[in-house]
Amino acid sequence: MAAPAVAAPLLISGARADSTRPRTHAEDSLRIRHVAADSLKHGRADSSAVGDTLGRMSTPSLVGTLDRFADTSEVRTNLDLHWLDYRYLGGILESYPGVFVMDQESEGQYSQATFDGVDWRTVSVTSNGRGLNDPASGVFKLYDFTTEYADRIEVVTGPRAFLYGLNSTGAAVNLVTKNYNSNKPFTKFNYSEGAYGYSNVDGTFSQNISRRTNVTLGFQHQTTDGRFTGEAHDAWNAREKIRYNVSHDFNIIFSHYHTSTQTQMNGGVNDSLSGGALAFDNTLAVMKQDSTYEKVTRNDLDLSLVGTFLGDTADVTNLTFYYTHSIREFRERENPYQEAPPQVSSDHISSWMGIQATQDVATGFQHLSAGGNVEIRQIEGSPNLGRRRDVVGALWGKEEIDPAGPVTVAFYGRIDSYLRKEYAGFGADGTLRIGGWLSLFGGASVSTRVPNYQELFWSDSTVVRTGPIVAEHHTVAEAGAAFGTSETGTVRLALFHRTVADPITFSPYNGTASPFPGAVIANGPSINTSGVTAHIDVRFWSFSLEGNLEYLLQKSGGATLQAFPKLSGNGGLFFRRKLVNDKLELKTGFKGRFALPYAGSLFNPEMIAYVANAGIPLGTSASADFFLIGHIGDAYIHFIWENLAGIRYYGTPYYPGGERAIRFGISWEFLN
Repeated sequence: MAAPAVAAPLLISGARADSTRPRTHAEDSLRIRHVAADSLKHGRADSSAVGDTLGRMSTPSLVGTLDRFADTSEVRTNLDLHWLDYRYLGGILESYPGVFVMDQESEGQYSQATFDGVDWRTVSVTSNGRGLNDPASGVFKLYDFTTEYADRIEVVTGPRAFLYGLNSTGAAVNLVTKNYNSNKPFTKFNYSEGAYGYSNVDGTFSQNISRRTNVTLGFQHQTTDGRFTGEAHDAWNAREKIRYNVSHDFNIIFSHYHTSTQTQMNGGVNDSLSGGALAFDNTLAVMKQDSTYEKVTRNDLDLSLVGTFLGDTADVTNLTFYYTHSIREFRERENPYQEAPPQVSSDHISSWMGIQATQDVATGFQHLSAGGNVEIRQIEGSPNLGRRRDVVGALWGKEEIDPAGPVTVAFYGRIDSYLRKEYAGFGADGTLRIGGWLSLFGGASVSTRVPNYQELFWSDSTVVRTGPIVAEHHTVAEAGAAFGTSETGTVRLALFHRTVADPITFSPYNGTASPFPGAVIANGPSINTSGVTAHIDVRFWSFSLEGNLEYLLQKSGGATLQAFPKLSGNGGLFFRRKLVNDKLELKTGFKGRFALPYAGSLFNPEMIAYVANAGIPLGTSASADFFLIGHIGDAYIHFIWENLAGIRYYGTPYYPGGERAIRFGISWEFLN
């Protein structure tokens, strides 16, 4: 559900007064979100500079952010996340306007988040600004990020999206990780438990081991037995970060993130054998395949040199060296009990490494941000992709004039060098603020989405190409208004239009014996998408109304497309108040989601791709949950009664939605 746009001030008022409490920089950023001037020069209590004269730990706020001046509708801080109900990153993304998650309804699966009518191939996921999408598939699995590691989650859609990553024409999702500053040992423990063996355990430890050095360690364990046959998932994630404060103006940050997963992928219900109510019976439903699984072992390493050499804590210089290595082992047995080797046994090894540099320069009337990177992408071994080694690069920049004034105008552009060709994108937007309660905004951009390795090179018996694949060309326009105040909440309305020339489509291919859908990969006729998104977060007395609504209309070649629902939404009505002499903060109520009928896409787990569904469309889907989150002392307790009415629905073809079930857990901080 949508995070309260002004939740942070509410939480800060209830925070501990203990000056030794470890703060993350999302908390500090609330003070400087719309301040370009150096906080020290104006006597502000910017924590990034506190105690510098004593040689204590100092790190610029929002290291790795895409835009420190981003609107609150585009940002969720670690404080906001405490008040959201989610199992994984996809659940958080649903709180942003224009996002529709096609969920496979079980932990560890390849659910895809779509943005304003475009799918996950147009979404770049980054960590502190550096890319996480695997070049082999072109996507990032949303379950593979530990949400507790997030200090700030930024989502940029509309005209600006293309600026922040290769193939981010639909959206850029940036995960800014936490930088703790704790003189005492700090420990945090998260636990959540639900039906069918679901559990999520997370632990964090952080301490300054000297005045200049902080060490942070963490782990996460996800597991589920699955509601249906072939849905079991077991995953471990480990994270380590060492931060060394060379001087007041210079930090060195090393981080490592390890992922190890084993996930069964049944491909959903076999609709020809388990139609109607039978599909929702976990003892009788027949799945497409009950013995397909993958093992993924992945390591992400980053070394960042962060400085504020221009005399202002908002003017951050960042140079990052990064490396990722991933091994995906895919297995498919025709019969899970057979002794013979698997029907399909393929190992895919990919890696990418590079250097990325960014620079922010903010003054009283403008904010310039620029960056560039050079990256080596490798498919070290794959039976379907062969071996590849390519060098790609990019340059980007944005000049925003008067970012905190009544009129803001921004110009931006990006150049990519990809597979020996150059691609350029550019755009502009503006905002007019009237009377402190109304903002009008609009913008437009032209950009390119280049074909990924999967679209260009994947080869097996389920894939057909009818000709060469060329890049997509996206033209995006958006206009809208946001009105409200920090006391009453806000409402945001946006109209958008996107034209995609030469879209790369995955049409059904039936000439395969595989239980999973085959695809004809080709450039199709232009797709025109028009829509309206609404985001609401308003408060009255002790109640809050939060939610998102989207109307979408897509046409191609004179035909109306049904890949996405015409109307979808999510939201809730909550009671929120501090009780028991302000010792208990409570948020409770009902939340839900719905979508009108749509065709959706079928998932091919071997290729990690969604193929257009030419079969039975999905009917109207909906569910409602009871929601309770309480904050007492240093602990947050959540209790969710899912799908109260026991409504039968599909999250995506053909993955049945969850049954009525209870999920509960706790998040607790300890300062020793």
